[in-house]
Amino acid sequence: MGLLYRKSLKLGLLRINFSRGGISYSAGVRGARINTGPKGTYVTIGTNGIYYRQKIGGVVQSPASPIIVQNPGIHTITSAPIDQLTDVDSKDFVNELNEKTAKISLVNWFGIFPLIAFVFILSQYSLSSSEIIKQEGGSRNIAIIDSHVGSYIRSLPNGNSKILGVAKDDEEFILLDATNKKWLKIHFNDTVGYVAKKLARLSVVDISKQSSSEIYINNPYYLWILGGGVCFFVVLIHFLLKLDRKRCEMELHYEMDDQMAVIYNRFVTHFSDFISTKRKWQYLHGQQNNDWKRTGGAGRLINRVAISQVYANNAPSKYLKTNVNIPHIKLRNTELFFLPERLLVKRGGKFAAIFYKNLHIESSTTRFIEDESVPGDARVVDHTWRYVNRNGGPDRRFNNNRKLPICLYSQYTFTSGTGIYEIISTSRIGAFDGFSNYLAKIGILQSKMNIGNQIN
Repeated sequence: MGLLYRKSLKLGLLRINFSRGGISYSAGVRGARINTGPKGTYVTIGTNGIYYRQKIGGVVQSPASPIIVQNPGIHTITSAPIDQLTDVDSKDFVNELNEKTAKISLVNWFGIFPLIAFVFILSQYSLSSSEIIKQEGGSRNIAIIDSHVGSYIRSLPNGNSKILGVAKDDEEFILLDATNKKWLKIHFNDTVGYVAKKLARLSVVDISKQSSSEIYINNPYYLWILGGGVCFFVVLIHFLLKLDRKRCEMELHYEMDDQMAVIYNRFVTHFSDFISTKRKWQYLHGQQNNDWKRTGGAGRLINRVAISQVYANNAPSKYLKTNVNIPHIKLRNTELFFLPERLLVKRGGKFAAIFYKNLHIESSTTRFIEDESVPGDARVVDHTWRYVNRNGGPDRRFNNNRKLPICLYSQYTFTSGTGIYEIISTSRIGAFDGFSNYLAKIGILQSKMNIGNQIN
């Protein structure tokens, strides 16, 4: 676990903190300390080595219910709109995160994009191109060797002259002159050669034009202007990067004693167990099934998609700096980031947050008729048929009736009073149990400590 640079000087109840972000001042006692500095004003509340920092202020938000769109027998599995998901305790944190994430990038708009435009416009007015013709196009007279034994190519139009080479039957050469009664003048190996007329025939072919473009500088000051402009924009972009960082950066620093560090390492280890399972799915829709004879006897149809992007550490924003790993699960339209004290949800570029005391994860096992390949860590508990009779046997009216495995999978349902409603399934039984149980224990501890209540 990496820690950010931080030192402090204690003067009674006042503490001066020196960190990478600057100097801050805090006052208070263990378990309740107010901190103010260049990143804003926060409240740190904790006991026994567990802390969180929350900005003072905020507005109470009305809870929302999960969205379950009901059609005849069909419901969509999805959380409420992102604006409704945040619990009361995380309102200030989310407001600041959304505000800073929504800010335009000065580096892009006033640095990188103008640099691209500068190089493009300068090149348009300073560079030109010319066409170099390698071969003229059009119709060409050619001589074709018409002798099964080939023919000598001579340096002069007589049989006693020097032999330049031997041409094969049907080999073609550009015809230069055919006025001589006995000899044809041809182009041969970048020089001139002669072949006997009786050993060749004439023909006409269309030859395509061959050319290339050559770029040259028509502005003698082009390289000087380009170099000076690039140097200017490098300095400007460096300045804008620092300005963007100052405008948008948020810092979450977690202070952990040895005991809490051990617990946090378990937090990371349990998530690694989830990553290691062969298959992970997100449930999108559920539907009661009446045509069970054609679906292997399934009483319920599930529309699921594979979860392919799961990371042990992935920051939700490039401007959110922290000294701990943030496990990340990317669903189809939603991203889940697990901070040490709360779940951060991202959808459509906006964030919501829920303390673990307000998050509920229900674990269960489910029998799933697998019509795809069986994952290597799955447990096959039974088999059925693609087309099944009432007695469970195969319906022999269908020639392509194949045997299907029934797998036992784990299923995890995420809910909260504010509207979280997501379902994740794993091919290995209990792959998410350790992590979800850990989150539940954090929630219990938060409730006992009254962590997350608003302080005014």
